[in-house]
Amino acid sequence: MLYLLQFACLIFMFICAFFIAVTRLHVRWINRRYEWSRWMIFAVLLFMAVHFFLQMYFGFRATDEDVGAVINVLVYLPCFTLFSMAIYNIEATHTKRRKMNLICAAVYAAMLAAFAVGYSFSGSLNIGAWLYVMLALFFGNIVYCIYMIIIEMNKRKKLLETMTATDMLPFIRYAHASIAMLSLIAISMPFAILSTKSLYIIGPVGLLVLLFFIVNFVAFGNCYVPTEELLDRERGNGETDDDEQTTAENCASQSAADCEQSAQRLSAERSAFIQAALDKWCADMGYKDSSVNMLTLSHSLDINKNELSQFFSQCQNTTFRIWLSEIRFNAAKKMMKEFPDYNNDIISAECGFSSRSYLYRIFKEKEGCTPVEWRAKNS
Repeated sequence: MLYLLQFACLIFMFICAFFIAVTRLHVRWINRRYEWSRWMIFAVLLFMAVHFFLQMYFGFRATDEDVGAVINVLVYLPCFTLFSMAIYNIEATHTKRRKMNLICAAVYAAMLAAFAVGYSFSGSLNIGAWLYVMLALFFGNIVYCIYMIIIEMNKRKKLLETMTATDMLPFIRYAHASIAMLSLIAISMPFAILSTKSLYIIGPVGLLVLLFFIVNFVAFGNCYVPTEELLDRERGNGETDDDEQTTAENCASQSAADCEQSAQRLSAERSAFIQAALDKWCADMGYKDSSVNMLTLSHSLDINKNELSQFFSQCQNTTFRIWLSEIRFNAAKKMMKEFPDYNNDIISAECGFSSRSYLYRIFKEKEGCTPVEWRAKNS
């Protein structure tokens, strides 16, 4: 039974690795961070496949549960860490990724030291109580990685909601899939390592959760507009180690002119100038660019980003995200009336929606029906 489970895991890891590699050919945008994460996950899956093959060949776990547990802990920790870094790599800045790397490397070094001490005392892979020291380090590493990933995902979500007008659903699904998988590992891994009987339940469930994550990871890469470089610039201007930043901290990280602008209301003349610039941008169909965000818009209009943000909040009583979604939605309705033969793929692309499904959700949210149903009612 154990042999069959290990063989199934071996085949599953190879299939998933192949799937991750092949989907590189189908991405809509080349994203440096995402590609790094893709190949880290690919490496983890291959390494796990080799691990299951060696477990089958040498029979570590079949021979002795404690020996199998020691081997598993030594293999699972770097695999889990690399998997976590693949998720974290998409979310965090370079400095924080380096910090997480150092801490995880220190934990693994401590685990190797515990293994070396236990092996020197026992003279075999059955290291007795030192196995529980290794498990404690492993569990601590899991908790630390999950904690850091949740923090960065929340920060990134706030940044995306503020700066972009693209579909948030792929990121949300990817985030939920990541947390679900890592949480399952945190809860189940100690039992799976120590008890072969529990492995027969945890193993299949873990494979299903892994598949769930990989599908969402691939969908995220295929649908999501790359904004990493712009987000890095934004974070570099204002990021601190605290989760909640005060206004003074934000001002300290910006120029004096920016802080002065954010502290006062826009004049009527300046508001009229920004409105005219936005009207011209819309007339020129700038909204058709699905990758546009607050930074690129401010650069194209030569208007300070903080001024734009103030304009939307003070003069339009909305946000950039809601404003641009409304512009694209109205453009889509107009195009559907003028060109009834255009399908929804063309409409979504021409109006700046990042995907057809995003167009569907906008219509469901605003009109309570699908684009097809709206066409039928307004034809």
